[in-house]
Amino acid sequence: MKRLFFAFGLVLWIFTAPEAFAALDFEDTESIPEWSQNAIATLVSKQILSGNTDGTFAPDREMNRAEFCKVLVTATGVDKYIPLKSDFPDVERDDWFFEYVETAKHFGWVSGYPDGTFRPGNKINRAEAAKILTNAFELGVPTEQTDEAWYGKYFRALSENDLLAHGTSFEDIGSDKNPTRSEISEQIFRLMKKTGRLTAHDIVVIIPENESEKGSATDDISSSSLSSQEADNPPSFDYKSDSIQSMKIDADAGSLYVEKSEALVQRVNVKKNQVAVSAHELKLQGKNGVVEIKALQFRRVGNGIYSDFDDLWLEEGGRMISNRIKPTKEVVNIPLKTTLIVGSSLKKIVLKIDMSQTAKSGHNSRWVLYLPEWIDANTSKRIGFFPFGGADIVVE
Repeated sequence: MKRLFFAFGLVLWIFTAPEAFAALDFEDTESIPEWSQNAIATLVSKQILSGNTDGTFAPDREMNRAEFCKVLVTATGVDKYIPLKSDFPDVERDDWFFEYVETAKHFGWVSGYPDGTFRPGNKINRAEAAKILTNAFELGVPTEQTDEAWYGKYFRALSENDLLAHGTSFEDIGSDKNPTRSEISEQIFRLMKKTGRLTAHDIVVIIPENESEKGSATDDISSSSLSSQEADNPPSFDYKSDSIQSMKIDADAGSLYVEKSEALVQRVNVKKNQVAVSAHELKLQGKNGVVEIKALQFRRVGNGIYSDFDDLWLEEGGRMISNRIKPTKEVVNIPLKTTLIVGSSLKKIVLKIDMSQTAKSGHNSRWVLYLPEWIDANTSKRIGFFPFGGADIVVE
């Protein structure tokens, strides 16, 4: 069974080394989607979530109304309300969910059906979840628009705060869909961050066992998979290439949010001389102001060598936004042709590589964006789960 490891640390715009490793050890850990792993690990560490009695987490199982109330009450941190008798005929005082349902009812987050029942075993759908989440986390409810479905204003509240369910948009919300435990976990995780219920020190970073069990948690590949030279001389996290630029910080610049694209293939088998391989893909967005970027810097890690690669460059929308850079060391700084302006519209940039004729079979490399400082931008607020590791490039 594959086990995932997590470490406590500051993982936003400043990254500090963690103090310990611990295992997220469910029987079905391998089935937990990558995009929800950090969220689930964090909520488990805060005792907001737990596994099932059979040792599984069941990430794809849909959540019912009773379970949702428990997670919500625990995540918001409100004092529990325990009345002498139930407000619902189908919720008994000796039910495990009694205090959670009653607390949610007391604060006005949930209500019963027209017949007075609560139906705790019913699966919750996205429309119901949107209303409850908006109210529980006090996001503020917009005015209902003409001919709008009852749930429309709640989805708009979530959308305005970038808190819609993972992989959805306001145009494609799937209001009648029953969210899974993974989806709810990831959404509540973002809500807790948004409302200050999670600090940077609370956030847990998942690193696969084969990448972190023997190495530093700040390294995207463990020292056991580095070349012998690198293992003897582990990378310094303040290392910068000779050509790294340094933009002047602009007090009016916004916050730069960085995320690895879920579309990035994690393992790519390549041949010598293969060209235009996607080695990394990042999503950038500026909030509360416009951010300017002049360069990005990446480090190669793994058991290969930098000379396995002929050229590296960056693309946006299929258009080259940098010149081709031939690596001469393990760290490569890639200046952009023109300053990249990042605002509220999402920018997707792809690191492309050409393989060398001399690339050695069996070599495995990954290009990693280690630190916020490795983005040459005009803002000090560079937020994301650093380091960002690219695809495993395996030479056939």
